[in-house]
Amino acid sequence: MIKRYLLPFSFLTSCAVCGQDPVVQGILDAVSIDSMMQSVEEMSGEVSVDLGSGPVTIVSRHKDNAGNNLAQQYFEQRFTAMGYSPVAQSFNATGRNVIVTKPGMVHPEEIVILCAHYDAMPGGLFAAPAADDDGSGCGAVLEAARILRDIPFECTIVFALWDEEEQGKVGSIYYAQNMAANDELIRGAVNMDAIAYDGNGDTKARVHVRPVANSFAMGDTVFAVLDRYNIDIDLLLTNPGATYSDHASFWSAGYGAVLIIEEFGADGNPQYHTPNDRVQYFDVPYYEKLAKLSIGTLATLAVPFDPAASIHPDEMAGSSIYAYPNPTASDAMMWIERSSNGRTSISLLNSLGQEVDHLFDGIIAKGKQGLVVPLAQQAPGLYSVMVRSADGGQQVTRILRTP
Repeated sequence: MIKRYLLPFSFLTSCAVCGQDPVVQGILDAVSIDSMMQSVEEMSGEVSVDLGSGPVTIVSRHKDNAGNNLAQQYFEQRFTAMGYSPVAQSFNATGRNVIVTKPGMVHPEEIVILCAHYDAMPGGLFAAPAADDDGSGCGAVLEAARILRDIPFECTIVFALWDEEEQGKVGSIYYAQNMAANDELIRGAVNMDAIAYDGNGDTKARVHVRPVANSFAMGDTVFAVLDRYNIDIDLLLTNPGATYSDHASFWSAGYGAVLIIEEFGADGNPQYHTPNDRVQYFDVPYYEKLAKLSIGTLATLAVPFDPAASIHPDEMAGSSIYAYPNPTASDAMMWIERSSNGRTSISLLNSLGQEVDHLFDGIIAKGKQGLVVPLAQQAPGLYSVMVRSADGGQQVTRILRTP
């Protein structure tokens, strides 16, 4: 069964109307172009790397070259050094995707993917440094993983590096079809494929969408991030989008996806699929901007998690709630302040939205009232305290119960 994941309309439109998120802005501020360039230089053979047995140079990442296996080891080593547990997903005798999963705090079953392909062209005896196609995308994935490691998000994030894209998107097709067959919920895939070449300096780039699942809404989010965080890219929309890169594997499986790419048609990289696709031809500031656009889109779609945040703040006018301490290893105290008397129901929900304790049902008087939230008896995880009023209004505060 193919899973077509359609998000509620309210979510799909919300990203375009809200303001800057300070967490997302902080993420973009933390993007280091020096870090990304070093990663691309290492994976494209400009400098050697030590994978545990002394210095080696990754001369080619073509699927038939020994460097492809070295590249896989390199990426696993990088992710492991960041504190992740990368998985090498084998899909044929030689092909292996490198997958890292960062679990979400609120909706761990909902997945947002940031991806690029690490295999390369040309084949044969030629060197295949593939710095732009797609070392640039891989460098941005590594940078996102570095920055986001300790930042909690509501949804699960997957950092994915695909193998054998150049042979027909083989690795990403395997992954997407496997996810669909298991009815996994993918909120969207943000694919980067060649994001560092701007030969004429006009800052033009493209985002590709198609009418599949929530792909149009994801495209809207890309443009909203561009505008909201003042990223200086002249972004063009392509609809229907091309199917030559890994985002199309998700479209085929019924999932939403976008491709973020340099202006590949009107200003294509002349070094494409040649031994000269090297970092010396990068427009470095342009690369930094497109990486920020992609990472910002990922972070927006995954939703930064604020343990003290309330949702539906206007549905109980004159009321406010918060919890302390948060996070907590024991019970917490929840405070609710109301501007008038009102009948109120308060429930404790687990991360799946199931009620695990009914805390209160009655009249809460005007003013500030305290209530113990009995978390010491609960397993570690994310919990929500739901406060409902008689007129249907509701507020939620989230509490993280630590071990």
